[in-house]
Amino acid sequence: MKLLVGYTADERGAEAIELASAVVAGTVEASLQIAIVLPAATPFSAIYPGGDHGYESILSAQVDAWAAGALALVPAGIQASVVARSVPSIAEGLIDLGQEFGAHGIVLGGRKRHVGGFFMPGHIANALLHSSPLPVFMSSPASLQSLRSASGQVTRLTCFVGDRPGARAVIDLSARIAEARNAKLRVATLVAHKELAGTAEQLDAHAQNIRQYLGGVTADLGIDAQIEVVSGSSIDDAAAQLPWQPGDLALLGSARLAAHRRLFIGPKAQRILGKLNVPIGVIPTLDTTR
Repeated sequence: MKLLVGYTADERGAEAIELASAVVAGTVEASLQIAIVLPAATPFSAIYPGGDHGYESILSAQVDAWAAGALALVPAGIQASVVARSVPSIAEGLIDLGQEFGAHGIVLGGRKRHVGGFFMPGHIANALLHSSPLPVFMSSPASLQSLRSASGQVTRLTCFVGDRPGARAVIDLSARIAEARNAKLRVATLVAHKELAGTAEQLDAHAQNIRQYLGGVTADLGIDAQIEVVSGSSIDDAAAQLPWQPGDLALLGSARLAAHRRLFIGPKAQRILGKLNVPIGVIPTLDTTR
């Protein structure tokens, strides 16, 4: 598994490398392509380490030091190299580099939150979450503490889905990621009572129908997964009731209005992400006809 890491020489960059390393560790051909992207006004292009590969074209000793510092953060057993490039848009540059190097996803550090509970990414993460054709993974200090409690290992993936078209594709991809990581898979759906009209019995029946639907999807795909349907008065309430364990990684699919194979994070996903203290990944819109 190969991930592209958006790196800055600070705590956020170190968090991104730590998360990316945990996600790829133990997978076939585990590798990181660490990207240092610079403003277009700074003409620069180099690849580290090894050989010629543009190394002689270094224009900045500072970038050289950043590259060495980034490589020093990568655990043993994971292949890594650093690419430094000037780009007109950092988000677009990361997408282009991810596709160029055949990465399975892009990793960023230092996600933020809004005081109202909504997920509030930085401007680069926000741009990626509305345009990337690759999955985007993000960390935070609290989420990395969960990983550290599991000795830096991803032990379980929790895939958030609903009961609408698209859930199957997200579950399928999540299962493949879990298998590559030799991790358990949990499929979770959050039900907000205030978004549904009906009696308590009708709400319970709705939750049971979702559970049966997800059970049918996982069985049809031949996937062994724990299924949890959590009800609450609101999405916030339901999210707060979902239990977590050290080493968890959460995955969500894009909103339905996203273009095919592009990300677009909707308001419901924002609410869920705002309540999570585990690393997260958002998966682009896939084929919803399956």
